[in-house]
Formats: sequence, C-alpha cells, structure tokens
Amino acid sequence: SMGPSLAIEDADRATGTTRGARASRVDGIGRLLGNRSVLLGALIVSVIVAAALLAPVLPISDPNRTQPGRRLAAPLSSGLLLGSDHLGRNLLSRIVWGARISLTVGVLATVLAMIAGTTVGLLAGYFGGLVDQIVMRTIDLVMAFPYILLAIALVAALGPGLLNAMMAVAVVNVSFYARGIRGAVLTLRGQEFVEAARAAGATDGRILRQHVLPGIVAPLLVF
Repeated sequence: SMGPSLAIEDADRATGTTRGARASRVDGIGRLLGNRSVLLGALIVSVIVAAALLAPVLPISDPNRTQPGRRLAAPLSSGLLLGSDHLGRNLLSRIVWGARISLTVGVLATVLAMIAGTTVGLLAGYFGGLVDQIVMRTIDLVMAFPYILLAIALVAALGPGLLNAMMAVAVVNVSFYARGIRGAVLTLRGQEFVEAARAAGATDGRILRQHVLPGIVAPLLVF
C-alpha cells in the first residue's frame, strides 16, 4: 500500500529538483545578460577579437616594415592613424597583429585557470570539511605572494617560452577562480533543489553536474 505513495513522493521530488535547477540556471543567465558592464566588455572584446582574426585581410601595412623617414610620426599624420615608432613602423598594424599573440596567450591561460579553479572550488565548496581546509589553505598560501613576483618566479623555474608563460599566468589565476566558485557553491549547496536531489538518491557527481555547475555559470563568467 505504501508503494504508490512513495512513487508519487519520489516523482514530486524529482520534479521539484528539475524546476529548482532550471530556475537557478535561468536566474543566473538573466543576471548575466542584465549586467551592462558584462555586455559592454563582451562588445569590446568582440571588436578586438574580430580585428585580430581579420588582420591578414585588413587594409593595414606590414607591422615589421621600417620607414626611417616616418619615424616617431604623430597620430593622424603621414597617413598613419596612430603614428609610428622609432623605426617608422606602423603602430596600428603592430597593435592589430600583436593582438593575435596576446589573445592566444590570454585565452589559453584563462581557460586553463578557469578549468582548474572551477574544479578546485567545486570540490572545496561542495564537500567542505577537511577537503575545504586543505584546498583553501593552499589557495591562501598562493595568494600570499605578489601576483607579478609569483608569475616571474614560475617562469624562471619553468624556463623561457610562450607555453611556460601561459602556464605561469594560469597557475597564478587559479586562486581567484577557486575562491569565487567556492563561495557560489556554498550558497547553492544549501538550496532546496540540491537537498531534494540528495534526498532522492542522486550521487554527488550527478548533483555537481546537473544542479550545482549550471548555477555557477553566471558567476564564473563574471570572474
């Protein structure tokens, strides 16, 4: 006689869990789209990325072409929008082409830091206890060092090179993502839809993937 009632109760819990997760996801996306700073930043980054990707077809001169007769030209003079450097090279061309390398390094380093920091923050915030203590004390130790000095020390230890520079920047930035994600997870961990999923027998991995991770998308992008 208890079978049907238990089935109905489990179905209600599952429905409530799904609705709670969906509401958290929609709320996070809505807050993200409603943030004018985020939208403005996305617009600026989009313009820079487009210019970097289209550098080979843009009507700009070779960034390495030297013109001694036009050295240190002022902006808007000699047909140069931003002027030239001490070797007469077009500054606008050098900025656009240089953006390709800068964006590659920045994007890859940020992605690596985001993946590592999100993973660490999820584990620390969700499980808490000893895991949280170990992770956060390690993060505090990393953050105790000045940002630039730590990056320089890592590059010196790893050796010169673009890849090592990206790794150093990523390691330094992991702590910022980890702390932010941990705070967001601590907030979500006590929500009713997470408790309902746990009561319905969902595993920790399933809860993290389907209920906690979607709820931290907006804070993750803001970080």
